[in-house]
Amino acid sequence: MATSNGWIWYGRPGHFIAADNCRFHMATKVGKYLISTVGDYFPMNAEKREEIGYKRFYETMVFKAGKPCKADGCRCGMPAIDGQELDFAPYNTAEDAQEGHLAMCEKYEASHDR
Repeated sequence: MATSNGWIWYGRPGHFIAADNCRFHMATKVGKYLISTVGDYFPMNAEKREEIGYKRFYETMVFKAGKPCKADGCRCGMPAIDGQELDFAPYNTAEDAQEGHLAMCEKYEASHDR
């Protein structure tokens, strides 16, 4: 879904190989970048959440956005990423993760390399 400022929101996580086990995810394309935030990670059969990385339960990563998905049966339009993060921020609450995601979107919207 495109917004009035040109950001495109996706209803799925944009990074992290175990993202299917994350209860929190946001992915937004801003210009040439995909900003992805994931967290609230419950590995298979886990009764409580686990850190997604060292001393963090949520994280935002920024990637150069590649070509949109056009796979048969999917066609979600999510940009491909090459796995090389350009920026990163850690969090420990959902509120901080959401605010951090939006702050990262604003940072890259203001980027001269849009």
